[in-house]
Formats: sequence, structure tokens, C-alpha cells
Amino acid sequence: MTAAGFTLEGERTITVSIEHSSSDAIGRYALNSLRRMRSAVADALSVEDLTALDQLLDTDSPHSILRRDDLVVRTERAVWAARRT
Repeated sequence: MTAAGFTLEGERTITVSIEHSSSDAIGRYALNSLRRMRSAVADALSVEDLTALDQLLDTDSPHSILRRDDLVVRTERAVWAARRT
């Protein structure tokens, strides 16, 4: 940021951990995250692992991630506050 002409005023890490929730939002979050990851990891996965991932991503499959009741969301995001110098 400093190379772009900003002065860093603060930095914070936001940690999210959601467990034991029945919210459909958690399933949608997991589905969208895995969809984005699939193309990046497909070449590195075995045929069996790619098949398992595709079953999780198939919303019509009985193995769809949207049908799971044991999902947990854990993530961290770094946030910076800066001003133009």
C-alpha cells in the first residue's frame, strides 16, 4: 500500500468460526467456495478425489454438500485501513 502512495493506519485480522448452525447460508458458502477451488485443484487430484468433489458440487446428488449437516465455516480475513499520503 505504501508503494501505491498510502499510509497504513491500522491492520486487523477478522476470524470467523461458525459451528452447529442449521443455516442454509453455510452450505451455499461451502458450495461456492468449492466451485471456485475446483478448477485450480482438478489437475492435482486423483480420479477418485475429483469424483468425490464433483459429487459434493452436484446439487442433485444425494452426496451434495448442501445435504450435509456437519459443515463448519472457519476463515480469516486481513483488513487494512489506509489513507492517501
